[in-house]
Amino acid sequence: MEPTLSPDELRAQVGALADALELELRGLGRWSDRTPPPEAFKDMAPFGGRTMGFEQWIQFVLIPRTREAMREDAEFPSHSAVGVYAVRALDGDYDADRLCSLLSDLDWVIERRMAPPPRPRVSAPSAPPASTETSRPDDATRAAVLSGYSQVLPLVHGEDLEQQLQVFALFAQSLSPAMGPELGALLTKAAAATADPTSRARLERAARSIADGGKAAG
Repeated sequence: MEPTLSPDELRAQVGALADALELELRGLGRWSDRTPPPEAFKDMAPFGGRTMGFEQWIQFVLIPRTREAMREDAEFPSHSAVGVYAVRALDGDYDADRLCSLLSDLDWVIERRMAPPPRPRVSAPSAPPASTETSRPDDATRAAVLSGYSQVLPLVHGEDLEQQLQVFALFAQSLSPAMGPELGALLTKAAAATADPTSRARLERAARSIADGGKAAG
């Protein structure tokens, strides 16, 4: 059995998932620039079902509350069923498969206080339709998300690390090649925080590769 996460490791895992959820919603073209009216946040029912769409609830309720809990060093709840609800709410929406997976990972981390289990494969974030190109995040936004995501890399090893590096590489592909050195520095920092020598060497190799214009994974 995998060891339970320390409080710092738990915050890092949850923070990385919140960042990944934002990036996925943006990649799907489902990130809104318009906040629902104040009344939508009153008596909204579980998952916002009474007053807003589920993806709106993820953006305007789940992600902000998660980040607020991290800022205030608050204790996370012992129960989460957002992934279970997502499977029902997004049934038949095949573009949302990865979104459901991320929410299921959040359930796992919150309830078990353990890193999410490895998945058979990692899918790339879906590209938004051409008509929603302006809703995609710029390089600075994506780099900030990857910065948060890199904080989880020192906590995983072996196949889990390879899968996380695949996700990092997929996100990095959406950035300008000029960002390579900055992304390499993120991986170098993650390597320095890694106790396992094999994982540290792997992260250092990934850092050199991506800084030189290559990929973090592969």
